[in-house]
Amino acid sequence: MANTRGVFTLERIKEKQILETWVDLDDVWIAEGSPNTGYFGGGFPAYSTIDKVIYPTDTTVAVPGAALSVARSGLAATGNSTAGYFGGGYTGSYVTTMDKIAYSIDTTAPLPSAPLSVAREGLGATGNSTAGYFGGGGPGPRSTMDKITYASDTTAEVPSAALSVARHGVAATGNSDAGFFGGGFPGPKTLMDKLTYSTDTIAEVPGAALSAARGWTGATGNSTAGYFGGGLFGPKSTMDKITYSTDTTVALPASPLSLARQSLAATGNSTAGYFGGGGPATAVMDKIDYSTDSIGAVPDAALSIARQSLAASSARANALRPITDLKIRFSDGTKSGPDTGYFGGGPGPKSTMEKINYSTDTIRLFSAANLTVSRVETGATGSAVAGYFGGGYDGSNYVSIMDKVDYSTDTTDAAPGANLIVAREQRAATGNSTHGYFGGGGYPFVSSMEKVTYSTDTTDALPGSPLSSNRGGVAATGNLTAGYFGGGFYTDGVTVASTYMDKITYSTDSVEPLPSTAELSVARGSLTATGNSVAGYFGGGFYGPVSTMDKITYSTDTREALPGAGSLSAARGNPTATGNSTYGYFCSSSPSTIDKIDYSTDTMLSTPNLNLNVPRNGMGASSARANALPEPSLTPTPTATTTTITASNAGYFGGGFNSSIDKIDYSTDTTSLLPGSLLSSSRERLAATGNSIAGYFGGGKSPANVSTMDKITYASDTTAEVPSAALSVARYSLAATGSSTAGYFGGGFPGPSPMSTMDKITYSTDTTAVAPNARISARYNLAATGNSTAGYFGGGAGLFGPVLTMDKVTYSSDTKSSIPGANLTVARRNLAATGNSTAGYFGGGVPGPKSTMDKITYASDTTAEVPGAALSVARYALAATGNSDAGYFGGGSPSPVLMDKLTYSTDTTAAVPGADLTTNRQMTGASSARANGLPQPTATVVNFV
Repeated sequence: MANTRGVFTLERIKEKQILETWVDLDDVWIAEGSPNTGYFGGGFPAYSTIDKVIYPTDTTVAVPGAALSVARSGLAATGNSTAGYFGGGYTGSYVTTMDKIAYSIDTTAPLPSAPLSVAREGLGATGNSTAGYFGGGGPGPRSTMDKITYASDTTAEVPSAALSVARHGVAATGNSDAGFFGGGFPGPKTLMDKLTYSTDTIAEVPGAALSAARGWTGATGNSTAGYFGGGLFGPKSTMDKITYSTDTTVALPASPLSLARQSLAATGNSTAGYFGGGGPATAVMDKIDYSTDSIGAVPDAALSIARQSLAASSARANALRPITDLKIRFSDGTKSGPDTGYFGGGPGPKSTMEKINYSTDTIRLFSAANLTVSRVETGATGSAVAGYFGGGYDGSNYVSIMDKVDYSTDTTDAAPGANLIVAREQRAATGNSTHGYFGGGGYPFVSSMEKVTYSTDTTDALPGSPLSSNRGGVAATGNLTAGYFGGGFYTDGVTVASTYMDKITYSTDSVEPLPSTAELSVARGSLTATGNSVAGYFGGGFYGPVSTMDKITYSTDTREALPGAGSLSAARGNPTATGNSTYGYFCSSSPSTIDKIDYSTDTMLSTPNLNLNVPRNGMGASSARANALPEPSLTPTPTATTTTITASNAGYFGGGFNSSIDKIDYSTDTTSLLPGSLLSSSRERLAATGNSIAGYFGGGKSPANVSTMDKITYASDTTAEVPSAALSVARYSLAATGSSTAGYFGGGFPGPSPMSTMDKITYSTDTTAVAPNARISARYNLAATGNSTAGYFGGGAGLFGPVLTMDKVTYSSDTKSSIPGANLTVARRNLAATGNSTAGYFGGGVPGPKSTMDKITYASDTTAEVPGAALSVARYALAATGNSDAGYFGGGSPSPVLMDKLTYSTDTTAAVPGADLTTNRQMTGASSARANGLPQPTATVVNFV
């Protein structure tokens, strides 16, 4: 029966189960989207800093691991859906340096293979999914156009694409068909050049000239239009829009930058562009909405350092497709690897690494992936994300070195914790998704087996699981459950080749010799093997050499020798092989042509143009798709539909003299009781916060003081106590807020004085611990809100009555600071607070009661009263939550069911009777998946009906 777990349908479930008409759950894969982020790097006077803009939340963070290899200004950047390329610039002298940032892991490395053809600054860059173009620059000025080909990470000048007029301070953007290079000096100029990618030719397009002469602008765009903002002479705030379908440009007088500036950078995604930094030195980030051409500053996305003459790239700018070839398996989150293979090392010895692209049958050198130590006769295997090359001979000694090849970045690093325990050459290796197994080797020949754990990059000996005999030159392959080690040399007075076949079962790490029906048809060593989920293929080897190909069928553990059509094209000694689920690739230096076997027909295919760039044998080889590693096999169906699931657009008000929970639907401004979702006990004076998945209600009085933490899962509207997340101290009248990863519960009562304790609940583990450096000033009956980077705890009562104190807790360091400039405008307690990514709102309270609404602007940490947002009825002991558009203040005294809605865009508040609470609630808690600027992840679900 098919694996039907997780299948949801409303149509004829029993009939579908009987007919087996659905797709097996393990065959459901989700396309992994390219990062929805932008990267701003470098800047004047000489910065290496890379800032990452997270588009869904309009927030920016510095990413130290992605810093440029050389601090510089005046550089340019572009990229594809997986990586950004930052080229050129000025460090005190002009440079040709090209850096590559891998978006998936936020790391940057120089590309010695891709320097610009001439050192320069003030150039522009854009491109499509296959190549980037860097044009113009100074000193000079220059018209030079360099093209970087992403598949090979190599750069070459393309004279036919040189700018029509030499200039520097040029900006560029484009779509998948063409790039547009605008403005520049000397001048300044309005000139616009159009580069057609299909022909690598360029021409001026007068109708697309900028509306005003300028240089050192920023530029970005989507598939239909490009936007050029700011520039010199000025500085200017001008924004021009070029429509690609007509090659015409118009000024957008209603959409200037929020701050006039030059030497800024810009990038974006398909819906919005981001213009950051610039001179005079600023950190300001402006966001333009392409659908409305409206623009405004986004304070939370400001750069970490004020700077100018920087550059920016993104996986989603310039009409780049927002997907990669990587997929995620729905059932367990396993990632599929790229459809490529890697061949490393060889006699000499060599460190050379070549990468074969299975979809195009092309192979290229990748120097960044070269082995860290030159060697021959290394063993190799790997997971879906990385290859492991272990052991070998460095020309003087046998080595135990383990190198790890990162498939996402095509780079290799030593993994010393995974070094083999026995230094040998001629090691054979295979494995599954989680572990690799290295067996045998020489000289002298050994039978030892070692196990590499990929998650920790460590290696352990398996003394109870040796091969059946001491031998080297063995070949190995397998599937996800077992590995097969075949052939090899052993010593019986003299060196002799064997036909032996050993099988290691991964679940028990046990090795057994297989009977003669599974042994090789011809005794040989220094052979190679690869395969798919069904069978393994053992080819070539000595003595001979031979062209023999043996196939072992895993389900029966039997071997058959393939006839001539399945043999190697030539006798090969010491070959190497890897592949994917469809084809196996066998290569060596004699000849250097690579043989390709089609598993479905057991026949060799002609590949006369598929040759090693550096002929050699005795290599190691790995692939993300060999040995039955996870690989998507998407099954289209005419009745398949997709649904995009977003975070719950609702708020939850819980407790307050009872255990019930009310749910307010923001889309309709209506509230309903959730009878199946009760807190674990009736209590008042509790606090609540959460992330986009769940809300957490903690503490309170019931009537005793409690430390209880209840969790409501938004997707199912169900509530359960989580003892592991209980507060460190039982208390009530506390406040809570948090980020997408953790919640912070601070203050409260009782004690010899109000508490300053701050508890941090980590959502991924549902555990709570004291955060001692985040302790706030001692008080109770306070309120809290915040954004993705910090929480703000305001008001409350101390030993001597109500206070107006505002404390700020920075999440990245779990530290507290007092910010007097953000103090409330009037001292009060029993108030409520909520907000979005840019501002927090603190409303109500006593003495009074009060209707006062204070607004704290996060970018400046300043607070001011907003009279238009005052509560419709003065009250205290209320609760608040909301989404990115509005805050909802509910309950309290003397109006225990009243719901007020504060619209953030207008800072106005009004009662919404349809959203009134279902029961009297005072001193309650409230949470929402969309409050406090929480990021809003989405998921696409495929439904088969």
